[in-house]
This record gives sequence, structure tokens and C-alpha cells, in this order.
Amino acid sequence: MALFSWITSVDGDALLDVLSEPLQQLGLVVDPHVSSPNQVLAADSPSCGLPMSQRVTVLASWNCSRSRECQLEVRSSEPQVRQGTRCQRIAEQLQQSGIR
Repeated sequence: MALFSWITSVDGDALLDVLSEPLQQLGLVVDPHVSSPNQVLAADSPSCGLPMSQRVTVLASWNCSRSRECQLEVRSSEPQVRQGTRCQRIAEQLQQSGIR
């Protein structure tokens, strides 16, 4: 399983407000049943056409809400040791979008 995880600072009090647009720009769909201002779960749409192993899930939750630090996890079923996986590309794109 490929997993990329990091702690970053965000500009805002609600993770859902801060992360919705960058996640949508990457083609990920925020799950409204699980997501809240304090936690965000986003994944590829079931109808995206990607193999199950390449479908990415992103989870963000507060590490420390007072200092606006959150933990982001990007994961898929792809092998962790393989370079250039979709999981790695999504993680890198999130970091480049300012969500470091």
C-alpha cells in the first residue's frame, strides 16, 4: 500500500473550506457523509475508470487546531516501493498547491 503522510499548516479554521477546492482540482470527490470542518475525506469517484489499485484516498484531520496544523494522508493500493505511482503524484501535487 502506498502512503504519503505529512503535517502542514493551513490558512483557515475549517479544513473542509481550505481543502475542498484543491482536492476537486485533482479530480477527487469530498465525501459529505464523513467530512466536516474538522476532518476531510476525499477519494476518486467510483466511476472514474481507474483500476481499484490506482484509486487514491485523501484524509485530512487536525493535528493541532489552535496552531492550524493538520495531518494529510494520501494512500492507494499501489506498491509503496514503486516510483511514479498515482498516489505519489497526487501527494506531490497537493504539496505543490501550497498544502505542505
